[in-house]
Amino acid sequence: MLVMRKSQMEAFENVVAQRFEEGLLDHLRTFFPQHAATLGETQLGRIARYGLQRAESRGLKTERAIYLYVALMFVLGSRFDEDPQLPWAAREIEEEKPAPPKPEVAAEARDAATVAATAGETVTGKEDEAPKETADARIERVYGQAMAFLDQTVGPDNELLRQTLNTLRQPQVFEGLPAAPSVGHRLLLLLQMLAPEKYDMLGEETLRNLVRHGYEAAKRYGMTTEHGIMNYVALAFVLGSGFDRDPLYPWAAAALSDQGPVDPAKKGVALREAALVHLAKCLPGCPRRAEQSAVILARPAQPYKQIVEGIGEQTRRPLYTSTSAQGG
Repeated sequence: MLVMRKSQMEAFENVVAQRFEEGLLDHLRTFFPQHAATLGETQLGRIARYGLQRAESRGLKTERAIYLYVALMFVLGSRFDEDPQLPWAAREIEEEKPAPPKPEVAAEARDAATVAATAGETVTGKEDEAPKETADARIERVYGQAMAFLDQTVGPDNELLRQTLNTLRQPQVFEGLPAAPSVGHRLLLLLQMLAPEKYDMLGEETLRNLVRHGYEAAKRYGMTTEHGIMNYVALAFVLGSGFDRDPLYPWAAAALSDQGPVDPAKKGVALREAALVHLAKCLPGCPRRAEQSAVILARPAQPYKQIVEGIGEQTRRPLYTSTSAQGG
C-alpha cells in the first residue's frame, strides 16, 4: 500500500493552492488590467491572497464562490461586506437562512401534512430539520444584487462613475456647495452632487451612517478641517468606506500614515492629490462586468481543495494486490 506522508501531503496542498492562486491572478489580469498594471505583480499577489483568506473566513469553499468574493472586492472595495453603505451585503453574507426546499421535497412535505391532517395528527419538528443555506449560495445572491446595484449607480459601462470622477476632479467642488446648517448636511449635499443616482439608491438612513462613519474616521487621522473631512468622505463614498486600509489603494494608507503630513489641512490635500493621480490611471470597478460575470459563474461549484482530499484518500487505498494474497 502506498502511503503519502504528512509532509508530502502538505507540499501537495501548497502546490494546489499555488495553482489556484495563479488562476485567480490570471482572471484579475484579464478583467482588471488597469488595477494589475497600477498595482504591480507583487501587490496584486498580496491582494489575491488577502481575498482568498477573507473568502475562506466567510465560509466560502468552492472555486466559483471565491472568485465571486474577490471580484466583489475589486468592484465594491475590499471591505465591501463591512461597508455601512452596503448593509445588504453584510446582512446576506453573515445571516444563515433555511435553504429553499427542492420541488419534490416540498411536495412530499405537503403530502405528509395532508395525511397527518386527515388522521387528526400534527406534524412537528420539520422546521428544525430544514437544511441551512450555504455561504456559497449566499455569495452568489450577493453578487447578483451587487451587479444590479452597480448598473443603477455607476452605469452598465461605468458612464455614471466617470461623471462622478470628473466632478471630483474639479477644484471648486467644495466651494460650489450651497449653505447648510451643519457639516453633516454639507457632506450629504456633496455626495448628492457627486453621484445623484447612487445617492437616491442608497437612501437617507444609509447615507447618514456613511457620513458618520467617514466623519469619525477622518478625525482619527487628524483631519479636522471641513475640506479634509469632505475629501475623506467623498473617497469613502466612491471607493468604499474601508479605502483607507484597502490593499487596492495603498496610496491612501501612505497619505494618511504617521509619515504623511502632520498639518491636518495638508493631510487632506495630500489624500486628494494622491487619489486624483491614482484615479487618472485606474478607474475603480470593472470595465467588462457582464463578461466577467459570465466567466465566473461558469466556474466549478466544487470545493477548490477537493483534489487534495481526493488524492489523500487514494493514497490510503491499496494500489495492487500481491499474488500471495490472491492465493496463487
